[in-house]
Amino acid sequence: MNVRLIPIPLIIIVAFTALALGQMTAEGWFYKGMALYNQDRFEEALQAYDNATDLNPMDAEIWNSKGSVLGVLGRYDEALRAFDKATKLNESYAEAWYNMGVVYDLKEDYEDAIQAYTMATRIKPSYQKALVNKNADIDIIMSPSLSCGCKNQLPMP
Repeated sequence: MNVRLIPIPLIIIVAFTALALGQMTAEGWFYKGMALYNQDRFEEALQAYDNATDLNPMDAEIWNSKGSVLGVLGRYDEALRAFDKATKLNESYAEAWYNMGVVYDLKEDYEDAIQAYTMATRIKPSYQKALVNKNADIDIIMSPSLSCGCKNQLPMP
């Protein structure tokens, strides 16, 4: 499910049509969550992702999106558990590893962030945002007063 390639109005139509018919699937809840996330309706998006994971707890992409919204809501420990679930379901899910690193950064746990970014770049060697954040974290650890503050801070959905 690569939601970034599906126009938002189509996501909304599919999700709300399924809801109206009383036939919401995990995928329908996932798309509804994406639509709500993109409208900055984060609490509602979280509820949609909760419904999606209840129906399909084996979908790494749903767990990654749930982790992203939890991160935006400042619920970092829950976000990390969601990203951990995503990476256990799909160890080669670079975006989930990246998002995990971002949340570790937000918690100022730079060593764990570096490990997460390292996993992301092992999977996708040219993952620029992960490389930038990893190098920034190394700078912080090596010389906290000289850090550039140039990291990407928001988890991606």
